[in-house]
Order: sequence, then C-alpha cells, then structure tokens
Amino acid sequence: MAEKTRGKAKRIIIAAVAAALLIAAVFGLWYIIDGDGVFSGLENTLQSSGSSAADLEGIGITCLDVGQGDCSFIVCDGRTMLIDAGESVYSERVIGYLRSVGVKKLDYVVCSHFHSDHIGSMSAVIDEFTPSTVIMPSVPPELIPDTAAYGSLIRSVDDCGAGIITPLPGDSFELGGAQVVTVGPVNELTDNHNDLSLVMKIKYGKRSFLFTGDAEEREETDIVNSGADIRSDVLKVGHHGSSSSSSPGFLSAISPVYCIISVGAGNDYGHPHEAVLNALSSFTDKIYRTDICGNVYLYSDGESITVKLDK
Repeated sequence: MAEKTRGKAKRIIIAAVAAALLIAAVFGLWYIIDGDGVFSGLENTLQSSGSSAADLEGIGITCLDVGQGDCSFIVCDGRTMLIDAGESVYSERVIGYLRSVGVKKLDYVVCSHFHSDHIGSMSAVIDEFTPSTVIMPSVPPELIPDTAAYGSLIRSVDDCGAGIITPLPGDSFELGGAQVVTVGPVNELTDNHNDLSLVMKIKYGKRSFLFTGDAEEREETDIVNSGADIRSDVLKVGHHGSSSSSSPGFLSAISPVYCIISVGAGNDYGHPHEAVLNALSSFTDKIYRTDICGNVYLYSDGESITVKLDK
C-alpha cells in the first residue's frame, strides 16, 4: 500500500513539474530545473552546445530593462544571441540574467552601433560568455570612437577569439529554426553613428521581429527605398522612442502589432516622445516600455506570440 502511495505521489510531482515547465516555456521564462538529473530538458535549450531543439520548440525574446539603453536576448532551438548590452553600470544585471536562464556561452553577439548605451556592458558580457561570433556595423575610419566602451569592446573581442562579421543588407544566418536577415544600413555615407545602426529582422515560422538599434529617419528611408521586406509583428522601437526615428513611411512598411521601447525612467531626453507614441498607437495598442514594464518577454511558436511583463 505504501509503495502504491509513493508511486502515485511521484506521478503527481512529475505531472506538476511538467506543467510548470510548459507554463515557463509559454511565458518566456526558462529556468534551470535539474532535480537529480530527471528533468534535464529546458536548460539545454539555453546552452550553445549543439543541444537538441526538441526541448523548446519556439523562439524566446527578452528585452531587458537597462535604463536608458538597449539590450535584447534571443534564444531559438538552443541557439543564443544578444543584441546590445546597455551601459557598463548594467553589466551585472545583464550577466546575472543570462546566468539565471542557464546561458553558459553565447552563439552570437550583435553590436547595433557603438554608442555606450548599447555597448557599455558588452566587453563584460563577452568576457563572461565567450561568443562564437560578434556582429558589428562598418564604420568609416574617421568615425571610429575614441571611447573607453569601444576600446574595451575591441580588446574583449580580440581576447575571446570570436569571428567578426560585418554584414551587408540581405545577408542572413540561421539561429536555430529562425532566420536573421540584415536590412540596414543601406547607405554608409553618413557621419551619424545612429544611421549606421545594424537593423535586423528575425523570422520564425509566420512571425517576425525587427530590431532597429538607433536608426534615424535617414536610414529608415533608405531601408524602405531599398525594397527590403521589413513587415514585422514585433518592432523594437528605434532610438528609445526618439522623434528622430519611427518615421511614418518606416512604420507603415513594418505595420507592427507589438512595439517595445527600451527607455530609462525620467530620462533627460524626454524619451519616448509623445509624437512617437501617437504614431505607434495608430498601428497598435500593444506598446510596452521597459521604464514602466521592466523586462519584456516574448515567446512564439511561429504561429502566435505571447507577451509577459515583469510589472
């Protein structure tokens, strides 16, 4: 009788843990559960070690709250990518989050451009997670930054031995079952670092996600005029919601269903600008700001998109 009771209890525990794992996957929170090696599933999907895609079928995106900066983590079928990393004061937050979801090594690190609110913590991230590939925009010699953040970034990239890629518009690579396509910058003849931002579209099944760095209206117009397919379900809003970005033609070409703005509370720039919020609201009411929502999590199985907020 005691054995039957223990067996029933064990089945209940297994069912409960399985349900918890399913809920975690759906809402974009993938924490390590490794009780006696019985439940080894989901942590493997967050380690870039050639693990099977069977444990997590879908794509998860976390837009981290790094104040007046940018940082997005993407995982798809066990492959990982970090786009930007915020200012250096947020390095512990970024590294702590990546550790908490089981990351031991990053496959790809993307520096959208070289302003410190995007790369300030990147050297610490690279030192910790030794990415296989670092993706950077091309910058004319006269625009190469003379900043501590850029110097630290380059030293860390050199030290970790990662391959460096500077993609052109139309270049693409696979991230698990997702395809990452570079759509900008189209025109490198500019003295504006923001308009040299890498703009990348991630496609997974029927759903798509557009990351725009700090691209401003000039680069946005160039991308639209290039004929690139930028229609996307999710838009990581450019330049923290500055009025210099999110131009009407660009937003029309994207036609977003979800918009995420990475922005610091009470910032000195007035971001996000009211005009941008009004422009976004003409497409959707699903507008999420990290200063209000904290981290923003998205999960998609290629058909639907689920959003979860920290607060």
